[in-house]
Amino acid sequence: MARSDFTLIKSKTSSNVKRSDNRIFKNRNILIGIFFVLMFLIIFWQTTELQLSSADSDQVSETYGNRAQMQVEAPRGDILDGSGEPIAYSITQPMLYLSNSGLEGTALNDMLLDLSELMLENGVKLPENLVKYFDYSSDSKEKRDKSNAEFVFKKDLQEIEKWQQNTDLFGLKKPEDTKKPAERIIAEPNDFYEYLLFDKFGIEDREAGGDYRYTVDEAFNIIQMRYLILEHSWQYRQGQAIEVGGPVNQKIITTIEEQNQRYAGVLIADKPQRQYSENSYLYSHVLGYTGQISETEYQQLKNLNYSLNDIIGKSGVELSAERYLHGIPGTIPYSYWKKTADGEEFIKGTGGISPQPGANVRLTLDQDIQRAMLEAFVEYMTELRDKEDAVPAKAAAGVLLNVKTGAVIALISIPSFNPQDFAVAQYDAEAAERVREYFSDNENKPMLNRAISEIYHPASTFKPFTAIAALENGVISETNQVYNCAGKEEIGHRIWICYGEPERGHGNLNLRQGMATSCNLYFAKLGIDTTIDKLSPVFKKLGMGEYSGIDLPNEAKGIRPSKEVKRLTRALPEDQLWFPADTAQSSIGQFDNAYTIIQLARGVGGIATGKLVQPHVIKEITGPNGEIIKPEIIQVEDLGFSESSIYLVKDAMNGLQHDVEYSTTYKNFHNYPFELGMKTGTAEVQDSSSKNISIDSLFVCFAPLSDPEVVFAGIVEDASLGDSFSTVARKVLDQYFGIESPEPAPEFESQVDSEITPENNSENEF
Repeated sequence: MARSDFTLIKSKTSSNVKRSDNRIFKNRNILIGIFFVLMFLIIFWQTTELQLSSADSDQVSETYGNRAQMQVEAPRGDILDGSGEPIAYSITQPMLYLSNSGLEGTALNDMLLDLSELMLENGVKLPENLVKYFDYSSDSKEKRDKSNAEFVFKKDLQEIEKWQQNTDLFGLKKPEDTKKPAERIIAEPNDFYEYLLFDKFGIEDREAGGDYRYTVDEAFNIIQMRYLILEHSWQYRQGQAIEVGGPVNQKIITTIEEQNQRYAGVLIADKPQRQYSENSYLYSHVLGYTGQISETEYQQLKNLNYSLNDIIGKSGVELSAERYLHGIPGTIPYSYWKKTADGEEFIKGTGGISPQPGANVRLTLDQDIQRAMLEAFVEYMTELRDKEDAVPAKAAAGVLLNVKTGAVIALISIPSFNPQDFAVAQYDAEAAERVREYFSDNENKPMLNRAISEIYHPASTFKPFTAIAALENGVISETNQVYNCAGKEEIGHRIWICYGEPERGHGNLNLRQGMATSCNLYFAKLGIDTTIDKLSPVFKKLGMGEYSGIDLPNEAKGIRPSKEVKRLTRALPEDQLWFPADTAQSSIGQFDNAYTIIQLARGVGGIATGKLVQPHVIKEITGPNGEIIKPEIIQVEDLGFSESSIYLVKDAMNGLQHDVEYSTTYKNFHNYPFELGMKTGTAEVQDSSSKNISIDSLFVCFAPLSDPEVVFAGIVEDASLGDSFSTVARKVLDQYFGIESPEPAPEFESQVDSEITPENNSENEF
């Protein structure tokens, strides 16, 4: 009983609790519901306000630009020579810019016409963005009247069609892609002019019946300005000012300032411009030049603070150090008159960020030595062209290299160019014409850096390379180094003639005598005994046929002889076989030997010191406050040559200084204050088209003999015997070591650099 009552009572209590819980739960749900409704209303109100605010902001941005600020370029860093003198630097010049002031239709066209006339009256060119594609015909420029003109496309039809199809510009279509005539590509230039005049820009009204507001000249000036805005439409709509032209004179500045309502949206701001010192011509190929960034370059650099208006390095150090020379752009505020529903309103810009200049690059080159080298080359080449048996001698290259650090002390390439022409070509018609000639001169190639980008047969200057390879492989030694020259004999199953002593020969020669007389029979035999399989690896170790790693763009790799190279570069199977005669030719710097002058200098330095350096022209890079960002990088590799091998080759190369009294090289150096090592070279070059034979003169040397500091290597194309070239090297060394020497020796008609050729010129016939 008790148990049952207890159960009943428990049941009633449980029911009451459940009813109470339900009431509480219902009240809680109501409160939660009210809370969510309130939160939704708050979020909805805030979102609506944000959307309206955003819409207003978008409308302002679309119409007038979101901020009265413009991006400004940062000055490029300076490039200084080895003494710290600036040879490339930046100046600022006032330029015209155009911002979106809200002008449209006739008001915009009238303002652009006024601006174009102000520019032309003061010698400032209109933007040439359009006339690269479309312009007056040459006849029309002279004969057009106020109402008529003939127009032409400036590029081929394929490029014009691509241009017209650009959806960011015109968005026209091929006939097969649209049924609407108004959307089709326009093939006739005069029809395209009318399209721009009436349809694209709405400058004139087709229905006016010839009663036009502007003359053809005026209308085309407006079209050029409107096209500039079209090309930069996104930038223009976003409130960024676009560059129109310049530099401008004080008259333009005063006019714009005094009549700023008439020239609504026109701004004047300073822009950095690259300048080169009067001595910059000495360093042309090392400095390089700058130019407008291309679309391809922009796509590669756009994530690194670059814009489509930037000037960047195109060659030389301007290119290789671009990442350091390029600064960080900034923004400056500007004020302008804005069209409003009530008339005009003056908008004053605020804020801005100062641009950060680029870093400064200091070179290793010495101005005095650079000048001495250039002048020595020019004087020598002029003498060759003026003598009785004149030769063209119109191209050359030379390098003076520090063999301990790899620092390039001097580097020249002839013919050359003026970097300043590229800096001012946009504003200077004569400079622009010279720039065009630089690139179009395919015969002289003034833009080519012959010291690092052209490869040459080294001829007899390569004999020290054969000597060090033979010594390192034990083919010859201090006590066993004699070969006999009979004047005419069979070598490698072919008959060869020594032009130095063709009748009686040189007789027995040791390494020093063979090097001094430049006897090809000596080195042909030495090479065959060593074999190409042992020669080529030593050539490679000395950097021949390998990139030197110089910090300049467009270095050529060169070609080093080997069985593999011959197999890969000959078409016929029978021509791919390697013969002993190939080794003989390779050993005297002929056959597949082809190297840059910087490789030749580096390799000779490796022979003289037993160490291979990495050439460089940049000494250090510093920030605007002088802090070192990148110090000089010196890379030296020990080649592992024996001291005996190095000594014997150096001694052999010293033979030209003292042992051959009838040579120009002897006359230039036998009384020099210290000992040197040197080698001449004379390479016969056959023109691939005309089959004419010309002679390249080469000379290499290092000094001092006992503890080499520098190595010189140089070439003059289509010149004379390499022996006479020693005069140039002596003048360069005089300047480096501070030596006052007497006048250079007259040229001797010697055969010190005697070359040999097989009686049968067919490469593989025995």
